[in-house]
Amino acid sequence: MSAGIVWALNKDSLGPWELYVPVKDLLGIYEKLYGREVITENVIVDCSHIQFLEMYGEMLAVSKLYPSYSTKSPFLVEQFQEYFLGGLDDMAFWSTNIYHLTSFMLENGTSDCNLPENPLFIACGGQQNHTQGSKMQKNDFHRNLTTSLTENIDRNINYTERGVFFSVNSWTPDSMSFIYKALERNVRTMFIGGSQLSQKHISSPLASYFLSFPYARLGWAMTSADLNQDGYGDLVVGAPGYSRPGHIHIGRVYLIYGNDLGLPPVDLDLDKEAHRILEGFQPSGRFGSALAVLDFNMDGVPDLAVGAPSVGSEQLTYKGAVYVYFGSKQGRMSSSPNITISCQDIYCNLGWTLLAADVNGDSEPDLVIGSPFAPGGGKQKGIVAAFYSGPSLSDKEKLNVEAANWTVRGEEDFAWFGYSLHGVTVDNRTLLLVGSPTWKNASRLGRLLHIRDEKKSLGRVYGYFPPNGQSWFTIAGDKAMGKLGTSLSSGHVLMNGTLTQVLLVGAPTRDDVSKMAFLTMTLHQGGATRMYALTSDLQPPLLSTFSGDRRFSRFGGVLHLSDLDDDGVDEIMVAAPLRIADVTSGLIGGEDGRVYVYNGKETTLGDMTGKCKSWVTPCPEEKVKCSIKSYTLLGKDP
Repeated sequence: MSAGIVWALNKDSLGPWELYVPVKDLLGIYEKLYGREVITENVIVDCSHIQFLEMYGEMLAVSKLYPSYSTKSPFLVEQFQEYFLGGLDDMAFWSTNIYHLTSFMLENGTSDCNLPENPLFIACGGQQNHTQGSKMQKNDFHRNLTTSLTENIDRNINYTERGVFFSVNSWTPDSMSFIYKALERNVRTMFIGGSQLSQKHISSPLASYFLSFPYARLGWAMTSADLNQDGYGDLVVGAPGYSRPGHIHIGRVYLIYGNDLGLPPVDLDLDKEAHRILEGFQPSGRFGSALAVLDFNMDGVPDLAVGAPSVGSEQLTYKGAVYVYFGSKQGRMSSSPNITISCQDIYCNLGWTLLAADVNGDSEPDLVIGSPFAPGGGKQKGIVAAFYSGPSLSDKEKLNVEAANWTVRGEEDFAWFGYSLHGVTVDNRTLLLVGSPTWKNASRLGRLLHIRDEKKSLGRVYGYFPPNGQSWFTIAGDKAMGKLGTSLSSGHVLMNGTLTQVLLVGAPTRDDVSKMAFLTMTLHQGGATRMYALTSDLQPPLLSTFSGDRRFSRFGGVLHLSDLDDDGVDEIMVAAPLRIADVTSGLIGGEDGRVYVYNGKETTLGDMTGKCKSWVTPCPEEKVKCSIKSYTLLGKDP
C-alpha cells in the first residue's frame, strides 16, 4: 500500500511499540486522486496492520537473521543501503519524488501527467521517463495474504474517530535482550577472562567534526591537501547523503583549513563552522561520494575533483558525473564547477571512485575515474578512465568519459572493475592498481556452456604501468565471496630488518576458521588482509596475512599505511567497520567497529594474527600498537 508514506511512528510520544494510521485521511486522498472509491477502510486497516507487524518483526529479529541472509547473499545486505538502483537511499529519494508528484496531481489534476502502470515512472509537467522497463510484472503471490494472516493473529487495534492505533506488548524484546546479555557474559568469562578492555584501546577522539542533519554520511570520502596554499594541510570531507527539504541526497563537500597547530582540535558543526562548503545541485546525485586533489589545468594551483555517481537518478539513468573545481592564486576554490565530466551510458555511475596519479609519465598527477557499475561492453563490467592534466583544460567546460585519454575495462559481467583505485611509484614508474572485488573465475568455455561450478566474488586486483593498457600482473582471491580487492593501500614497513615496499589488499568478506579452546567454528565474512612485496617482478610475492576475529566484521574493509610517529616506517591500519565486542556474534547487536594499528617495525612473515597467547584465534588485537574503538561504526559508512 503506497500511501504508507503518511504514517506516523513516534516511540517517545506513542509508547514503546505503537503506530497510528490516519485511515479517514487516506480514504479521502485516494478518492480525490482517482475520483472514485478504489479502496475500502478495511483493506487499509488490514494492510497497515500487516506492515506494522513486519516492521516490529524487523526491529526484533533482523539482527538475529542477519547471519543467514548475509551468508546466502552478501550483496543483498552489503548494498541494502547504498546500491544505486533500488537501495534504501534510492527508494527514499523515489518515495519523496512520488509524494511531490502526488501533491502536484491533487492540486492540478492529472491531465499534464503521464501515468504508467508502475508509479516509479510517473512524470508531470512535460517530463518523460524513457527508461526501459516501465511495466511491472503482475503476480498473485499477495492476493490472499491479507485474509490468511489477519484471520490467524491476535490483533491489538484501537479505533479512533479518524484512524487506528496498532500496538504490541513490549516485554518480548526486553526479555530476549536479558537472556542474550547473560549468555554473552558467560562466554566472555569462560574464554577471554572477563570483559575488561585492552589498555591499547583509544575511544576518546581529540575532536569530532559532525553535522546536525541525519543520514548525511559525513566522511564517506576524505582527502587532504594544501588547498589554500598557506603551507599547511587541509581536510576535505564528503557527505554524499546530505539533504535539505525538497532536495534529497544532493550531497555536500566540506573544507576545513589547517594551520601551524594542525586541524582545529575542537568539536565542529561543519554546516556552521567549515571554512568552505560545496553543494551538489542534482536530485539524488550523491555529490561528494569520491574526492581527488590535483593540478588538473596545470596552472600551479591545486584543483578539487568531486564525484556524483547518481546524477541522472531522476530520469532513472544514473549516468553520474565528475565535477572539477579550479583553485586560484588567492587560495580560494571556485564556487561552481569549472569542468563537468559526464558519461553517455545508462547506469554508468561515473565518479564512484577518483584518484590523482601520473598516468602519462610526465610526473604530473592526472585524473583517474573508476566506474565499477558501468556496462563496459556488458553488464556492470566496470571501467577505469584517465584524463591527462594540461593547460588546455582551462578552456574546457564539458568532457565525456568516452573521449578519455586512457581507458581499461573489466573482463567479466558484474565484476565491478574500478571499485577501488590506488597509485604508487615503483622503480620510478606509476603502478596503477585496480580492484575488481566481484570477479569470478568462470572460464570462457564455462560461460558458453553455462557451467555453474565457478567461484563467485573471488575478487581480483590488476596492476598496470600506464599508459600501457595491458595489466602487468593480477592477484586473485582464493575463496568464494571473499571479494579480494575491495580496498587497497601501499607503504613501507620493516620485514626481517629490511625496509620493504608493500601492498595491502583487503578481502573483507572472506571466511576464516576460528578456534576457541577445543571448539572450531567458521568466521563467515570475518575478513582478511594480504600484504605483498612490491617489486618490478611479474607477480608480487605474498608476505603476510591478517584475519578478523568476529563473524561479519568486515576486517580489511578499509586499509591505510602512514607514518604516524615519524620514525621513517609506516604503520598498518586495518578497519573492521562491523566488528562487535559481543563474542556471541551479534545476538545482542550493537556494532561498535574497530580500527587496528600495527607497528610497521614489527611485521613478520606468515600469519600475523594466527599465533595467539589466548585460547582464541585469530587474535588481531594482540599485536596491535593500538586500536581505535567507538560505539558507532568505524572505518566505513558514517
